[in-house]
Amino acid sequence: MPSNNKCDRELIFLHEVPQSRASLFNTVSDVLIAKHYVEQSYRDALMAREEEHPTAMQLEKMGVAIPHVDIEHVREEKLVVVTCPEGIVFNQAEDPDSTMKVNVIFFLLLKEKDAHLDFLMKLISLFQRSNEMEKLLSTSSKDEVMEILARNLD
Repeated sequence: MPSNNKCDRELIFLHEVPQSRASLFNTVSDVLIAKHYVEQSYRDALMAREEEHPTAMQLEKMGVAIPHVDIEHVREEKLVVVTCPEGIVFNQAEDPDSTMKVNVIFFLLLKEKDAHLDFLMKLISLFQRSNEMEKLLSTSSKDEVMEILARNLD
């Protein structure tokens, strides 16, 4: 599962400017396709899946989202982390017709169908640690992001 080696510095995007979800998905897809971590089909699959099954959730102090696709679109297991203190508008997981601002986005690139359940449990327990999530959102250091993820997801 995405342990430390799955989260590369090049896949951490900190303090992104507010933008549309589509624009963010395009940017991330471009990087992942260029690095051959995903299939060409990834971009469309990502957009379609988020439309059908929104992933945004409200935490105590911020919004998070965990966009992901089916395993056939993924070549290498990776984790992309994006922070946007001002927020990017996503549809809510619990109420797909409602939107909310998301501040931390984890793009999950998973290769095994059931592996993501274990990883999601770890992510959710990280989400419940408000102080760790606040550090993640406020830091400008990719190394600090990697340390937080290593502490909480390995």
